[in-house]
Amino acid sequence: MLEQSKLELDPVELEPKDFNLILENLDKGVPSAHDDGKKYFPRFDGSRWICDGPDGPCQHFRIYRTPCRHILQKRFENLNDLYKQISEKVEYSRDIRDMHCDEFEDVITYVSCYKQYEINKLSTIFLNIAILRGQVSVDDLHIATNEHYADNPIVGVAIGSMKRSGYIECIGYRKTERKIAHGRPVGIYKITKKGFEMLRKSRMEAPII
Repeated sequence: MLEQSKLELDPVELEPKDFNLILENLDKGVPSAHDDGKKYFPRFDGSRWICDGPDGPCQHFRIYRTPCRHILQKRFENLNDLYKQISEKVEYSRDIRDMHCDEFEDVITYVSCYKQYEINKLSTIFLNIAILRGQVSVDDLHIATNEHYADNPIVGVAIGSMKRSGYIECIGYRKTERKIAHGRPVGIYKITKKGFEMLRKSRMEAPII
């Protein structure tokens, strides 16, 4: 029988969406997330994204060496663009329908692994939106995925898992803006120091984005 190993949030590597366009817009800069009037100039050096500015990289990139808000803003035009690029890089080992399972326990193992890949994808998107916008809610995740996961409990599972792991922290609530959710309150989250550390450690193998 197959042994089910513990699956962590796997790193996801993304390629630049259009390197020529990046070069054309490089001189425009991205306004600082904290200092008015200051701009940073994210660039792709051929292997990874780097945040650079008049005084060097921003504090986020200098400490964690992971994509900061300035890099994400330079790379992605909207949340759906972020979702599409992450989705393209999160690959399942094999389609469950193609699995040859000798025992029922094997089926359970494969289904669990399949769901973990989905959770990894949603968690990666959620954390990157938190970095990009400074805060994130389930509404943002549904906007990014074009309601692909509407009424799917896996969204709550992914957010709950990040909360229990200490990667995100709830900072308040507001009414949802999604008509399908009928005005119910949703949590507003920010990424925590532990979440940043998790992203930094993941880069030792491969960057999450």
